[in-house]
Parts: sequence; structure tokens; C-alpha cells
Amino acid sequence: MLYNCSDNKEQLTETRIIENDSTRNKRLLDEAYEISKGDDSIGFIKANKKAYKSSLKLKNTSGIAATHWNYGTYYAKKEVFDSSYYHYYQAYKSYEAINDNYFSGKMLFNMAYVQSRFEDYVSTENKLFEAISKFEPLDKNLSLYNCYKLLGTIYKELEDYENSIRYHNTALDYLKRVKNKKGNIKEGALNDIAITYQKQEDYDKAIEYLERVLELEDLSTQNPKLYAKIIDNLAYTKLLKKDTLSIKKDLEKALDIRNRVKDFSGIVVNKLHLADYYIYGLDTLKAVTYAKEANDLAHAVENKRDILSSLLLLSKIDTKNTSQYLNEYVTLKEKIEKDNNKIKNKFARIRFETDDHIYRSKQLSSQNTIILISSIAVIFILVLLLFIRSERAKNRELILEAQKQQANEDVYKLMLKQQSKLEEGRLKERNRISEELHDGVLGKIFGTRMGLGFLNLEGKEQDKAKQQSYIDELHKIEREIRAISHELKNDVLLSKQDYITLIKALIEEQSIAGNFKYNITTIDEEFWNGSSDLIKINSYRIIQESLLNITKHANATQVNITLGYTNESLNFTIEDDGVGFNDKKTSKGIGISNINSRVKTINGTYSLVSQKNKGTKTTVLIPFKTKTNETD
Repeated sequence: MLYNCSDNKEQLTETRIIENDSTRNKRLLDEAYEISKGDDSIGFIKANKKAYKSSLKLKNTSGIAATHWNYGTYYAKKEVFDSSYYHYYQAYKSYEAINDNYFSGKMLFNMAYVQSRFEDYVSTENKLFEAISKFEPLDKNLSLYNCYKLLGTIYKELEDYENSIRYHNTALDYLKRVKNKKGNIKEGALNDIAITYQKQEDYDKAIEYLERVLELEDLSTQNPKLYAKIIDNLAYTKLLKKDTLSIKKDLEKALDIRNRVKDFSGIVVNKLHLADYYIYGLDTLKAVTYAKEANDLAHAVENKRDILSSLLLLSKIDTKNTSQYLNEYVTLKEKIEKDNNKIKNKFARIRFETDDHIYRSKQLSSQNTIILISSIAVIFILVLLLFIRSERAKNRELILEAQKQQANEDVYKLMLKQQSKLEEGRLKERNRISEELHDGVLGKIFGTRMGLGFLNLEGKEQDKAKQQSYIDELHKIEREIRAISHELKNDVLLSKQDYITLIKALIEEQSIAGNFKYNITTIDEEFWNGSSDLIKINSYRIIQESLLNITKHANATQVNITLGYTNESLNFTIEDDGVGFNDKKTSKGIGISNINSRVKTINGTYSLVSQKNKGTKTTVLIPFKTKTNETD
């Protein structure tokens, strides 16, 4: 029994729609299989060739394997077994390539079956055990049954009857697990076991198994070919046991059925058994007649095994032509053995050439792989060199950026220093005026007031009262000057708002350039003035960049700026009433990227919220702990 490609096909369906490549490929595979079931050899070859080319184009390994499977089955039916074996082997290699153990196992079985026809039993056995190793993990019980059944058959041919019966019984064990059995599989297996017992000359056991088969009702109508075989084998086994009761009747009944169903191989065997029956009955003439008829039919159907059997039998009973039959027998046997050896060698050559082709292909593939890897390596090196060059350029840019940053910081520090100098000069001047008022003017007024107080004017009471009023007025002036002097002194002590002043100057300058009004609110300014230079520098640049963006893009009329301190964070917001933008879709420019970079530098967080025609709001939070908080 060969496996055919029906296991890998679905019913062919007509389609008139425009097909894509994979659908067309499947249709061609199905079409080739359907044609292979008939007798249209030309149509099959044409259809299968199309399916193969389509599968090859798509690199569909499974499809390629299926077309080889089709070819293998086609040539097996034509009994062109070398071609059949070649295509089964190609299909096996393809299925192995895609790790399809089930179908590669089936191809192993098909190859084993072909090799068993040429008595290549060692290779057959090896392939069957390899197929079994693939089927067992998959629980493919029917496939396992077929493998063990064929093992039983080849061991029978090798006259190892014990192992033959053991493998046949193993096959039946697997058959019990098969659901939905088709045909009379079990009955065929029982017949094989019976024949093995017959060869072992255990005729009672052989008769027992054959009679078990005949217990099946309606076997004669369900499977007349098998029914005739069982009757023939049972009668012949009884003959070998020398039990001739109703043997002739059963042998003739079997022959009549085989003639009706045109079972030519069965007819040959049946006539040889009848010849043996007449030899036992000492009717040599009839024995020779049946043996010659068997020989002629065996030649007609080209069954070499039965030709040999008939020649051997004729050499024993046709004593006049014994030497002729023996010469024919020896010549044919030698030819069969020679042909079998040629086929065996051809099978081995097919495997070698295919494997050698695969090896060369792999070698070529390896060379291509080496070339590809070398090319990739060269490309990688070139890309790496470009990357290094790019990184060096980026490093130069970073160095320039760092230098620019340092320059900006230096400028800022100069601005702070200049502002500090101005503030210092202003404070010194205020301190000088305070001291001048306190020590100079106030002293003189005090002296004048005291001098007036000591004057002893004589005159009218009205003049004395006027004198006192001037003294009181001078005293009042003293208090006012002293208060002004103290206030100037306090301002000197409290005036440390250099940074906020710098920010206000920046906003004032940018409002003129951007033609917008502004409002600035500061809360807890001392925290800003007490922050590090790094925070001050980057915050100044962020505010500057934000105001520059407003000037360039916002078309704003009002800008509100708030600087404060909450929850251990310095914070500021810049909000405008400009045209705004879609902050979810618009890509971020260099200005915003710079702001992001500066915010990260001071470990801050940054948000930008904007909507079309609703303005933009920028918020920055900077972690900042005061010394008091750090102590706590």
C-alpha cells in the first residue's frame, strides 16, 4: 500500500474570480491531484508541471513537495519505480526542510514500499523504523499500522517468521486504535499472519486465522477479491496439511471469483495451487496444464515472482522439459537479481546525488552567506565610520554649545556684577545722604533749636509764643529728618533684589521690542535672590527665550509674568493673549528645545499649554530647598 497525495488535498473547486498568487498555486496543486486520479497522463504531467513552477516561484516548499509526491505516485502506478523513488525522495527532503514530520514519514514509507519490491530489505527496514519514530509522537495509528505490517511482510520474505508475526501483531494493536477504518484492513492483516504461519509450517494456526476472516458476514459481497484469496489460501493450507476434503471445490470457487473480478495475479497463484493439488492427486497432466496456464498468465502480466514459481513447479512435474524450465528459471532469477541490484544501486545513487546536490547548494549558500556577511561587515564599518564622524561633529557642536553657554553665563555674571556695582553705588550714596542728614543737617538744626531755646526774649507774650512755635517746628523738622535718615538706612540694609531687578529690566526691554503691555508679579523674592547662579542663569535664559517667542510668533498685546516660591519649588509662569497654536500637533522648534534643555539642566519640570486664538501659558517648576528647610 502506497500513501497518495489525497492526504494533503482538498476538494477541487471552480473559481472565476481573479486569483492572487497563493490562491492560484493552491488551485493548480488541487487540479494536478484530481487529474492524477484518472488515466490522463498527458493532462497530469502538464498540470503538475504548472503547479511545480507556481510553487517554486512562491518558494512554497510544501507545494513543491506535493508535486513531487504526485509524480512519485504517478510513476509507481506506471511501475517506473526508479522515477517513483526519486520523486518520493525529493518530497521527503522538502518536508524535512519545513519540519513536517507527518508527511516526511509518509514519504519514508513510500520509499520503503518501493524498495521492498526489489528485495532491498535492509534499506526498507531502516526507512520504516525512521518513519515509525516520526509517527509515534503524533499518534498516527493508521500510519504506524502500515509500517509494522510492511515490516512483518519483509521479515516473512527473510524467513524470520517469529519477528514477522510479532510485527504483524503490533500492526493489529495499532489498528485497534484507528477510528473509522476503511475497507477490510483487519482481514487483510489476519491473512498476512496466516500466510506467515503457513510458511512456518504451523498449519493449524494458519487455518485458525483464515477461518477468523471468513467469520465476517458478507465478505463475499463487500470484498470478493479478498474473499477469493482467503478461500484459496485456506484450501491450499489444508492441502499442505494433507487434508484434501473439499479442497478442489474451494480452489475452483476461488478461481471462478478471481476470473470474474479479473484478479490476474490472484488467478496465477490460484492455478499454481490447483497444479499442486493435482500433483498430490497424481494427475500430472492436469497439474502441468494448470502450471503452464499460470506461467503464460504470469508472463502476460509481467509478474516475475510468479513466473519463477511456475517455472520451478514445471521443472518438477514436466520431466521431459525439466532442463529447459530450470535453465529459464536460473536465467530469469539471475536477471531479476541483476536488475534488482541495479535498482538498489540506482536508489543509492539517487540518495547520494540528491544529498550531494543539497550539499553543494548548501556550500554555495555558505559561500553566498560569507559574501553577504563580508558585505554587511564592510557596510557596517562604513556606517560606523560615518557614525564616528557624525559623533565627532556632534561633539564639536556640543563643545561650541558649551562654550556658548559659558559665554552666556559670563555675560550674565558681568550683567549681575554691573547691576551689583550700580546698586552698590546707589546704596552707598543713600547711606552717605542718610549720614549727612543725620550727622550734618540734623546737628545744625538741633543746635539752632537749642540756641533759640536759650534766648531770653523780653517783650510781648505774643513774641514769646511765636518763639516757642519756631522751636517746636524745628523739633518737628528734626524728627522728620531723623525718620528719613532711618528709612534710607533701612533701605540700604534691605536692598538685595539684584536678580529681580535684572528680570524686570529684561521684561521691560522685550515689551518695547514686542509692542505688548506686561504685568509682573513677584512673591517671596528673597528665595529667588538666594538661589544658585545656575538656577538664575538658566531661568533668565528661559524667560528671555519665552519672551522672544512671544515677540516673534504670538502677536500678543498683554503678557503676565509671575515669579514665586511654593512647596520647596521656585516657579514662574509666562502667559500671553496671542494667537496660540495646537500644542498636540505642532512640532517643537529650536527655541522650545532649548527651553527643555535648560529646564533639565536645573532638574526642573516644564509645561507648555496653548490653543488656537487662546494664547499660550508656559510654567516652570524648579526644586529649591532653603537652608531652613534643609535644617528641618
